[in-house]
Amino acid sequence: MICINLQKSSKISKKGAETEMAKKLNNQKTTQAILKKVSDGLNDYQIYSALKVAASTFNTWKKEHIDEYNEAKEIANVKALELVESHLNKKIFGGWRIKQRYEIGDDGIEKLVSYERQQVDPELNAIMFYLKNKAPDKWNALEIAKLKQDENNTGGLRDVIQNLSKYDVKNYEQQAIEYDVPSEFDEV
Repeated sequence: MICINLQKSSKISKKGAETEMAKKLNNQKTTQAILKKVSDGLNDYQIYSALKVAASTFNTWKKEHIDEYNEAKEIANVKALELVESHLNKKIFGGWRIKQRYEIGDDGIEKLVSYERQQVDPELNAIMFYLKNKAPDKWNALEIAKLKQDENNTGGLRDVIQNLSKYDVKNYEQQAIEYDVPSEFDEV
């Protein structure tokens, strides 16, 4: 019986500790720090691992601050998009970069030996990606040609079907056609 009571009390204390940690996360300063990390692009695992809390505790906090959390996530998405766009622009327009060369001296300290400025050429794939997404009607000629071909093919098929409907049996009237009997058969 004593073991059972100890197990029950440990479950209660574990739940109480989780609630206590959730209260600490609800502290105004901690909440703002968490939201800042979310807006900086950190994922939930990185945040609750750094805080040394369980995922369930963090999820409890997140449910209580869902609107603020979603706003911070939106900010992170905008920042990520801006970063991707800036990298794409570098690849589209090319530019310059500085290449540095370091050596480790006899004293074990890394020293800058030389640097040079290098030109970076634009990348064709990045340019094609940009053009196809910014003006697909103008720069995605292959897709446009396929669509036109499909449109022409289905249009021709539609005409064939409409022309075939002209020859429907229902469109003809039944007429009693009289044929002249040749004179050779009159004698028989």
